[in-house]
Amino acid sequence: MNRQLYRIGIRLVPPAKLSFSPWTGPSPARGLQAQMLSVLREEKVRGGALAVSDGETVSVAAFGQAHRNGSLPASCDTFFRTASVSKFVTAYAVLLLEKKGLLSLTKDIGDYLGFPVRNPAFPDQKITLSMLLSHTSSIRDGESYLSGLSACPPVTELLQKDCFAPWAPGEKWDYSNLAAGLIGCVLEGALKKPFQQIMEETLFAPLKIAASFCPSQVPGPLADCWRLFPPSFAPNYDGRKQKLLPAPAGIDLRRDYLMAHGRLCVRAGDLLEIARSAAQSDIFPRMILERASFGARDRDLCEGLGTFLYRHPGLPEVLYGHQGLAYGAVNGLFINARGEGFALLTSAASEERMGVMTSLNKRMCETLFPQGRCRPW
Repeated sequence: MNRQLYRIGIRLVPPAKLSFSPWTGPSPARGLQAQMLSVLREEKVRGGALAVSDGETVSVAAFGQAHRNGSLPASCDTFFRTASVSKFVTAYAVLLLEKKGLLSLTKDIGDYLGFPVRNPAFPDQKITLSMLLSHTSSIRDGESYLSGLSACPPVTELLQKDCFAPWAPGEKWDYSNLAAGLIGCVLEGALKKPFQQIMEETLFAPLKIAASFCPSQVPGPLADCWRLFPPSFAPNYDGRKQKLLPAPAGIDLRRDYLMAHGRLCVRAGDLLEIARSAAQSDIFPRMILERASFGARDRDLCEGLGTFLYRHPGLPEVLYGHQGLAYGAVNGLFINARGEGFALLTSAASEERMGVMTSLNKRMCETLFPQGRCRPW
């Protein structure tokens, strides 16, 4: 949809009457809570959970509705589909596995998959995990990928059609869900285990958190997602129906490319704990090393490994994380190098963008980092 038309339409949508549930930890100052609620209301958020950290303590509050029909208020125990925020979590796991010597970021991914993945215009140049993570692989989201999402054709079929850019691997940045999703297949090929099991053993179990790339496996209510404009009267993503879908059986290196890039379901507090763990790890400098710029699409954003580097003139330091938009939900995870920051997961919100970043995520960053540090409680 045309962005100008969307801006006009979304401004006609009335804000919801939101209030925070009791915080699970120390409460932010009342003035800060009022500012955050003001942003959520003005950005037309309908429900969600917000986790904030001052670097040492994580505190979570919920607000609004988790189900489109109003039958389930959002709570701190509600699971949300994180969309592209999943890419940050996947990247963290990849670097942990590399540190253990279980895979290489510079090896040809075809060696792990058991079939070649080469740009036909550059058949002698390998594609690596590092390229997939930084969106520099020359794999792009072609029409065959976008039109085949429900049918899930073999990735070998997609890569023979319109899913390669006319430049060499490693040469340019081009954001690609297909490339990021292919990381899941590479991990399965390298470790001979299902992607969800790999993530559980590498990240979720060690951190003692509940999270899953398979909705049926989350041990709690899963929020809907729905669009505010054009208005959606039924969920665009029905959390209750998603929980009834069976989890994938075994591994399928040609079809398991639709998880790693956007299907993580998690609670807001646990998502922020993952980010804090990453920030405190010795691999974080590699995650946040700049690999590419978003260029004219957003001058404030650069790409690390599965990580956005957000440099805004109003912020005296760089923030790291990712945003996620899908089915009407708008999510954001942004921290500084000390692990101070926030995780915001929603059921529905304004999708208005300012460049690549949504207005909602930009405003939350500016609210929580007015002096370059997450505000004290």
